Amino acid sequence: AINTMNLKEKARRAEEAANRQAAVEMGGKLKNVTVKLTAKGGKEGKLFGAITSKEISEGLASQFQLDVPKQKIVLDEPIKAFGTYEVKAKLGYEVSARFSVSVSEE
Repeated sequence: AINTMNLKEKARRAEEAANRQAAVEMGGKLKNVTVKLTAKGGKEGKLFGAITSKEISEGLASQFQLDVPKQKIVLDEPIKAFGTYEVKAKLGYEVSARFSVSVSEE
């Protein structure tokens, strides 16, 4: 019984180390990324609505083949105007990365 527990603990630690390494690698890949999104807007560069973490997640997947779930993308404030923004992704295991999101007119 003790050996089984030790094996399970070793397997859990190995899986945790692999997941942490994956988070670190993803953080490295995100560093120099600029996700380019388009949106409809009105006068003075304001958007109709806002850019969501879901749209950013989809942009990372389609433009860079990076799978970052929308729940891990943190917006300091809603993106409601055209421009370039710095966005944070919390990748777990105390690993986070900042990357850019550029919003231009459709």
